[in-house]
Amino acid sequence: MQALRFRRGAELLLVLLAAIAGVLVLTRILSSVEAPLPDMGRVVNLLDRDIERVQANAPTLARTGNAAFIDDPFIQPLEAPPITAASAMVVDLSQRTILYGRDTHVPHAPASLAKLATAVVALEQAPADLRIQVPPEAAEQPPNVLGLRPGEVLTLQDLLFAMLLPSANDAAVTVADGIGGEAYTVAQMNDLARRLGLGNTTFANPVGFDSPDHRSTAFEMAVLAADAIERFPLIARIVSTRSYVIPARPNHGAYTATSLNGLLWSYDGALGVKTGRTKDAGGNIIAAAERDGRRLMVVLLGSSQRERDAAVLLDFGFQLLNAQG
Repeated sequence: MQALRFRRGAELLLVLLAAIAGVLVLTRILSSVEAPLPDMGRVVNLLDRDIERVQANAPTLARTGNAAFIDDPFIQPLEAPPITAASAMVVDLSQRTILYGRDTHVPHAPASLAKLATAVVALEQAPADLRIQVPPEAAEQPPNVLGLRPGEVLTLQDLLFAMLLPSANDAAVTVADGIGGEAYTVAQMNDLARRLGLGNTTFANPVGFDSPDHRSTAFEMAVLAADAIERFPLIARIVSTRSYVIPARPNHGAYTATSLNGLLWSYDGALGVKTGRTKDAGGNIIAAAERDGRRLMVVLLGSSQRERDAAVLLDFGFQLLNAQG
């Protein structure tokens, strides 16, 4: 009897030891699996994430541009109002549909609309609080400029406000210098165009100066702008700002960046986005607005009255939505 009890006790001890060993093995396996990153949707916030990880995965961050907008089959055709732009497009950002287009795939000089690409690649490469020193060539840029002085040090965020609101060329040159230089920045801009599927878009500089290699279309600028404001909340906040004050610091002076987009003052529900003008381009604008929960965006290239044309087409777009019911 005593021997039987001893044998049963030994068997129970073996079972207990096996159970403990199994728990230890399971714990080791689970602890070796890296916890997944929190689900951030399409928002890329480099301040909260590992920069090298984001840079390594950068090509997967953008949607395919060819599928960004499709024609809306339910829109009732209405006679479009007269505008001066060579190319024009109205898109419903809420439904990702095209409401109106004129020569939307004809290449055109984008002018400073290209600064949206500069802003996107900058935020793909660096955190918004990155401190960047103003290079000597910033002082050599033609208007528009903020008046930055070589040697000053500003954050990338402040420079983006200056680059996207008054379209400051000295800020754009400084941003490009801070993230790797002009050649590197342009290469990243063209890689962004490739990732977005923008087959008719090429960038030659981070500022928007005219060049035979600096071209895009109304359709592809719409894709770029939609990607910028949807993927980067900071860019969406910047382009919807009327005026931004950069207070004086020990390493830089005080500056005020005011948007060139007059629709932010004159059009009900305006959300920004970006203006551009050069000799080759004429007047360009990407303008967005929201009414009754629907967001529209207009792209105009080669307009002699860009703000008027934009307001007319935004009104037309909302009229089309109302007619749709």
